[in-house]
Amino acid sequence: MEISTAQEGNSCVVSLKGDLDVSSSETVETTLTELIGRVAVVVVDLSAVPFADSSGLGGLIAAYKKAQAQGKEIRLRKPTPIVSEILTITRMKRFFPVEE
Repeated sequence: MEISTAQEGNSCVVSLKGDLDVSSSETVETTLTELIGRVAVVVVDLSAVPFADSSGLGGLIAAYKKAQAQGKEIRLRKPTPIVSEILTITRMKRFFPVEE
């Protein structure tokens, strides 16, 4: 998993490249948690994530809970078709605003 960040107004965009799975979930969660301490909105760009499993989604949910506790927001951007379907099936789109 490659992770890069870029400032975009008062939000930070986190671009992920690679599978969001058990091997990357902790790193992604840590990155998102650090960023929500500094900005109001974190946007997670999923356009280069071909696959996500339950561990990867668990990392997103853990970061989401931390953001909510601080009055912050995590948004998802451009999920690939497979990841979008996984987000729909798991009903995670009800928690995260998704920018198609």
